[in-house]
Amino acid sequence: MPAPRSVLRLIHWSAFLYLIVLTLLLELPSLPEEIAPLCETWAFSKHLAAFAILGFLVELGRSKGTMFFWVGVLIFYGIGTEVLQLLLHSLCNRFFAWEDILHNTLGVLLGTFIGHFCRPFVTSLQ
Repeated sequence: MPAPRSVLRLIHWSAFLYLIVLTLLLELPSLPEEIAPLCETWAFSKHLAAFAILGFLVELGRSKGTMFFWVGVLIFYGIGTEVLQLLLHSLCNRFFAWEDILHNTLGVLLGTFIGHFCRPFVTSLQ
């Protein structure tokens, strides 16, 4: 039995709003170069967690049979945010990093994997 429309609508809006907030946070000006190296140790976990949440929300709200499409869209989004950081480098002091693309991709895959196993709980709500 499919999940009630109100639950799916809430998941869709949550994913959409999270995507907007994540985009804004990823493009905010970065810390000064003197402080930034202190935060690099957390870069892996920040990118992984942020994109895992996004992958999880999209997986819960997606239509049946569209998982690979949405995984591709989210991976492309992760690459796009890094390209945007490259383009906005002089304005926001942000940098393109291949490692961030890897962390974004791993986060999407992890969130999708966890969301895939949580889908039966969402679809069982009445």
